[in-house]
Amino acid sequence: MTLSPSVDAPESPGWLAPIGWVGASAVAVLERFGAMALLVPEAIGSVLRRGDDDDWSLRASTSAELAWMLLAGFPLVALVHVAMGSFLSLQAYYGSTFVDGTGAVVGVGLLRNLASMMTGLTLAGYLPVRIIPELRASRRLRVERATRPDAGDDDTEPTPSAGRLAASRLLAAVIATPLLSLWGFTVGTVVGWRASESLMSLPTSTFFLMFIRMIWYRDVVGLILKGAAFGLVIAVIACSEGLKPGASASESSSEGAEFASTYSAMLWASCLAMLAILLINMTWFVFVYHAVPVYGPSLLQPPTP
Repeated sequence: MTLSPSVDAPESPGWLAPIGWVGASAVAVLERFGAMALLVPEAIGSVLRRGDDDDWSLRASTSAELAWMLLAGFPLVALVHVAMGSFLSLQAYYGSTFVDGTGAVVGVGLLRNLASMMTGLTLAGYLPVRIIPELRASRRLRVERATRPDAGDDDTEPTPSAGRLAASRLLAAVIATPLLSLWGFTVGTVVGWRASESLMSLPTSTFFLMFIRMIWYRDVVGLILKGAAFGLVIAVIACSEGLKPGASASESSSEGAEFASTYSAMLWASCLAMLAILLINMTWFVFVYHAVPVYGPSLLQPPTP
């Protein structure tokens, strides 16, 4: 006795469709976050297992990635911090309060919070735009070479693992973001100094004296640590989207569908990276500056009776 294959399964009621959409969205989000979580140990493993040739290749690819990140980041980060430095300086000018402490407001504000956060947001805007199309184009090229009718053994190249492809980009982003944060801090401080000197006639010695008095060594450490964390998060999200299976042209119905998929991935990666940076920055302030006594406020002392 056999069952007839023509028996149709009962259709779900229409009112259950939103529940299915929510479930599918939740599964897709968990799948993406799982891929991101697995990419980091895979990249670390590929670095630890490398040989002499792989070590040279990793250094060369990391240097190339770091070079373009810095070349693209220097002008963008500088422009952003021109606005940040002048804004912080003008707060003292328009408020007419704490004018002598303008150097502390500008320098400490940039070093403690704004420089690393604004640099991270800037990199979140342009790293996915470069990394995702690059990884997808590389994967598409390997698929096309492997599927050519006249492809021989010499044309077939070993496919690097996802961790190997991501390792150089992760390392470059971890190095580039703190460097660009320090660059942004320098640009913003110089702009704030010049603005305070021209608008408020604040002496240079007063500006930098208050800055030096209020700055802490741990603020510099915080900028480096937060910058490295921001860079790692951005690169992990971008690499995960670029290496996601099913992104090659051979699996797309048309060039338009491929472009739409890549554009959607870049938009998703940038927005998610910015959200992650804001969350990490808020968490840092809650659990470090507010929870740890040595990190307490240092600009203004509480009023005394």
